[in-house]
Amino acid sequence: MMPDVTVRSHAEDMPLYDQLGGLSVLQRVHKIFYDKVYRDPWLKLFFADVTQTLIEAQQTDFMAQAMGGPSRYCGRLPIPAHRHMFITEELFELRTRLLEESLVEVGVPAWLQARWLKIDGAFKGRLVKQSVSECQGRYKTEPIMVIPKPSAR
Repeated sequence: MMPDVTVRSHAEDMPLYDQLGGLSVLQRVHKIFYDKVYRDPWLKLFFADVTQTLIEAQQTDFMAQAMGGPSRYCGRLPIPAHRHMFITEELFELRTRLLEESLVEVGVPAWLQARWLKIDGAFKGRLVKQSVSECQGRYKTEPIMVIPKPSAR
């Protein structure tokens, strides 16, 4: 019986960050993604007090680090950063759909899209909440952010 020998390319041994093409690809994806987020009638309300440029840079640094790239992210981790937000399953899925569209628009290959989305979705279970009672402020006087879905017109 022949041994099972799997031939791996050098690219498969590289971090996802490098397989994607590095910082410039992450920046392009996040620019397109946040353009969509800031146009969406529901999602944009969660970012009313945050400039798009800032959130793009933070997300790029966070994902670069998560994908094996440079360790430059120094913001809050996803769970503490979002504990004051009532994020529903529907809202999370909307965000994921916009990210998927952005990955396609940039031309990220499907197999790398899947790896990106796996990393991005890793926190879903801790970010999505079933009720407002699961939310808590990051500090004592911070209000809970509950943004109802805008009605369709």
